This record gives sequence, structure tokens and C-alpha cells, in this order.
Amino acid sequence: MSYMRNATMLLVFAATVLAQKRPITHEDVWLMKRTGAPTVSPDGKWAVMPVTEPSYDSAKTASDLWIVPVDGSGPPRQLTHTLAPETSAVFSPDSKRIAFATKREGDEFPQIYVLPLDGGEAMRIANVATGASNPQWRPDGKAILFESRVYPGAMTDEDNRKLAAERKARKYNTRVFDSFPVRYWDHWLDETRPHVFVQSLQEGAKPRDLLAGTKLAAQPGFEGAFSEEDTELTPQWSPDGSSIVFAATADLNRLASAPFTTELYRVPANGGEPAALTSGPDSYLHPVFRPDGKALYALRERSLQVSTYSLDRLVKIDWPETGQPKLLTGEWDRSVASIAFTPDSRTIYVTAEDQGHDKIFHLPADGGAVQPLFDAKDGTYSDLVIPSNARQPVLIARWQSMLHPADVVRVNATTGTNQFLTKFNDERIAQVDLPPPREFWITAKSGRRIQSFVVLPPAFDPSKKYPRLCSPMADRTA
Repeated sequence: MSYMRNATMLLVFAATVLAQKRPITHEDVWLMKRTGAPTVSPDGKWAVMPVTEPSYDSAKTASDLWIVPVDGSGPPRQLTHTLAPETSAVFSPDSKRIAFATKREGDEFPQIYVLPLDGGEAMRIANVATGASNPQWRPDGKAILFESRVYPGAMTDEDNRKLAAERKARKYNTRVFDSFPVRYWDHWLDETRPHVFVQSLQEGAKPRDLLAGTKLAAQPGFEGAFSEEDTELTPQWSPDGSSIVFAATADLNRLASAPFTTELYRVPANGGEPAALTSGPDSYLHPVFRPDGKALYALRERSLQVSTYSLDRLVKIDWPETGQPKLLTGEWDRSVASIAFTPDSRTIYVTAEDQGHDKIFHLPADGGAVQPLFDAKDGTYSDLVIPSNARQPVLIARWQSMLHPADVVRVNATTGTNQFLTKFNDERIAQVDLPPPREFWITAKSGRRIQSFVVLPPAFDPSKKYPRLCSPMADRTA
């Protein structure tokens, strides 16, 4: 009898909890913690991700780094405690340190800091006049490259400081634009251009601008590749640390009258004139090396002169002896997003949008049929990473759905299930009435299949009538 009584009380409690759920509000949406892209230690033990805690008062919005064991043996813990955000965190090759960009006390612009994971404070490794972003460790762990936007003609950091001081001392804030574009999303573009710097971690070493004085960087159309928020060169160390590969355009100034291209370039780690690895009319973006160092991969976009719509195709370039890029996903009608390799370099995992979801796929590293890892029926995967030195492939990604803000998960490739490594918004989600979307397909008179989703309102009552707004999505595979 006591068992039945307890069971009844549990059901009553569950029904009460469900009844207390409420419609989602603007406060719920705005104040949800926002989990950024994870980075994973090479040994496969840790994942670090930025987490933003929003506020209606922008001065109180905080963004810090959190760390969590990849095996799920413990909850995430906060690594940094500052209002200034930390961005682009990356693990050292020995998995014992992380480097990131942030602005600490005394910094006018973000700089690169290194934080030991066994305890201690983050140390600034360089102080450049124009700020720093996007750090990358050299394979031996003894140097870090980063990006900085410098003034035209500046050969040294002191040149940049003088030019910055001159601009700051001006009594006017007027600029003359003699090329295009003049604006990117929410900010005006200025005269600075992205350069690649290398900072040795030896005591007393100064950062070196690898593109200072080069013909490529002096071209009026030189700029980084456009991302969602800004432009960047996305530089990557070569496997032996002797050179650096980056993506840039040299003809952005002609954008008003003709399409521009983004190409891959290779520059010696001690400086010199960059050599082009690709050439138009197509663009190449997001270079990344395979763990065994025998190939470079990138995404290719077709020229606007060929097509106004282009899928991001995966290409392979042999290394260190380079040649023409080999197209790996030319027959696959999907656009590649994240790229990750198994530690043995034999298999590539990618994410791509497919039938209303962002799913995980895999293909042989030298090319072959692209296959779904599993049939994901809910949510989207992004920012997929695999630790390079783990004994077995460990898939870490961000996952989110219409009912669940982004969290970091470990993906079981066999079962297609997620192990949540973070659960930053579970408490708030539990309070909100969010009916799951219902997916269905219809066939048009033309025979084309059309995918649709129905999103029901909170406290849905099937006996009542509701207004309807339709937005069908055609299935291109039909």
C-alpha cells in the first residue's frame, strides 16, 4: 500500500510541475547562457569552451572559459572570472596549457594570454599596439602565432603605436574611402589590414610580423576571409612548424564591379613573401592539416561568375609537395561546415545541413562516398572536434535544438546518442512550456517532396483553433 501511495504522490507531483510550466518570455531567451565552440586537449581528456552570461545591462554581461572532463566524470568548472571575454582558446600540444585572446587590466586592446591548467595566473605573452586574436600553438609548443590588424606601411610595432597615436590625437573623425567595401555588418571598415605574427615563448623575445613589407600585404585589395563577424586570415602552422598557411584575398577593392576570390597562401615561419597555393576563379577557405601532416584540407566556394549559389566543397592538397586541390565532395549535394579527423588520419568527419537538421557525416580521408554517421532526427551539430592524440576517436560538438540552447556533448558514433558534458540552462528550460516541433512531409503536384515542421503554442489544446503561419522547406534530394 505504501508503494502505491508513493507512486500516486509522485504522479501528482509530476502533474503539478507540468502545470506550473509557463510560456517562454523575452527574458528567458535573452538570459539563457550561451555556450561557444569547444576546443579539446590533444590527449582527449579535457574540453574548454567560452560561456557568456548575458545581462540587460551590457556592462554586466560576462564571458568566461569553462573546462569539463571529456569522459563526463565531473561537471564543468569555471576557469576565468573576468568581465572581458576570452576568445579563441586553444590547447598546447602537451595539453597542459591554453592560449586565448582577452583584455586584462592595463590592456587597451585584447592580447594573447597563456594559462597553465595545473594552477597559476594567466600570463600575457605579447603586447602589440593593435591588439591580437586567434592564437595557434606551434607543433613543438615553443611559439604561438596570432593575428593583428596593422596600419598600412607599418614595419614594426613601434610604427603601429605612432600611427595609432596620430589617429587618436586627430580633432576630426572623417575618413575618405577610395575602394569598396566601406562597411561590414554593424561596423565601418578602417584602413588596417590583418597580418600574421609569431611570438616565441623564449624570455625576452618580441613578436614578429611575417607580412610586414611583403608585396601581397601592400596590395590595395588585401584582406582576410570574411567570417560571420569580421575578416580573418585563419592561419595554421604547417606540421613541421617551418611555415604557415592562411587564407586571404588580394582583390577585395574590386568588389563593387567584379567578384573577388580568397586564396590559400604559404609564408615561411621566419618571414618572406607568401606563395599562393591556389588560384582563381574559385575561393578557398578554412585551411586545416591532417594529423599525420601529409595533406592540407580546405573548403572551396565556386566563383560568383559561375554560379550565384555555391556549396562549400571539401578539397585536399598534398603536403609538403603541393599541387592542384583534389575535390572530395563534388558529387555530394550538401555544404560542408565543421571538419575533423580521426587520430589515424584515415577518416574525415564533417557536419552539414540536411533535411532541417545539421548532421554528422564521414568519408575516407583520400576521398570516397560521404555517409551519414547516424540518422539524427533532432537538433543540430556544429563545431565538431576530435582530439588528435586520443587512442580512439572521441567526437565532441555543440548540440542544440528548438527546445534546447547549445551545450557541449560527446557523441556516441555507434548509437547516435549524446552525452551532455554541459547543462548550463537546464533549470530555466525546465520552467518553460516548449512543445516539441512535429515534422512531416508532403508531395506537391510536381512530385517534389516538401518538408514541414509544426510548432505548437504553449498549453496547446487540440480542441481549439489557432492561427497558422507556414514556411515550407523543399527537399533538394527529391
